[in-house]
Amino acid sequence: MQTERYVRSRSTFIADQLKTDFDSIKGIVIAVFAGLLLMFVGFQALPVESTPLLAKVMCLLSMTIAFAGVGAYAGRRLEGWLPAIGLLIVSIIGMFIIRNAGEGYLAIGLLMGWGFINGMMLGPFIALAISEEGPGIVLQALTGTTAVMLGTGAFVIVTGIDFSFMMPILLIALIGLLIVGLVGIFVRFSRSVNLVYSVVGMLVFSGLFLVKFFRLTQSENTWKEAINMTISLYLTFANFFIYLLQFLLHIRRR
Repeated sequence: MQTERYVRSRSTFIADQLKTDFDSIKGIVIAVFAGLLLMFVGFQALPVESTPLLAKVMCLLSMTIAFAGVGAYAGRRLEGWLPAIGLLIVSIIGMFIIRNAGEGYLAIGLLMGWGFINGMMLGPFIALAISEEGPGIVLQALTGTTAVMLGTGAFVIVTGIDFSFMMPILLIALIGLLIVGLVGIFVRFSRSVNLVYSVVGMLVFSGLFLVKFFRLTQSENTWKEAINMTISLYLTFANFFIYLLQFLLHIRRR
């Protein structure tokens, strides 16, 4: 009974802290959304061929991440496996629906909703990180993830190297990460093992950034393709963010 009251009070504390943090940056959030919306409307007003595919993807990806941030805030109080599994199923189904929804405003709207749902899945983990280390650690992970994504993207665009040869290795590594992650649900790993696991995860998704940015340079310049590439890059972005945030948390834990 005492344990239950402690858990509830802790959840209330995290929720109140997140609400306070959100209220303090509400103006910035509104400005960011307004800026992204204006950029998107501007791109839509131009002829398709006049805007590079990379610009389309970065615009849509920024909007998707922004909606995921709102989703993370909305999902901060989720508890248990049932909501997580339900959101995961909705996310997987949503991917297929979006890919077949064309390239109009409906597809864009569905993409933003998909980002919101994926953000909800991250909500409890982000809330935990904030409760332990404050909002700064989340900002560090977000900044680091963005830097790695932009760095790998710039490297691929400048060099033009085809990194597709890495895909079989990366797929095997992904399976390994999944297996270790499932074992970690039932077995408590040491701090060193968790650190190594997080580093390997970051390396794998850095490699996926290289592969996906090369594919982007070879893809057709259409809004439909931009939506497909946005989904692919968002998943890589979100997973790298998770592993980096885990790494930062384990570094600070004793």
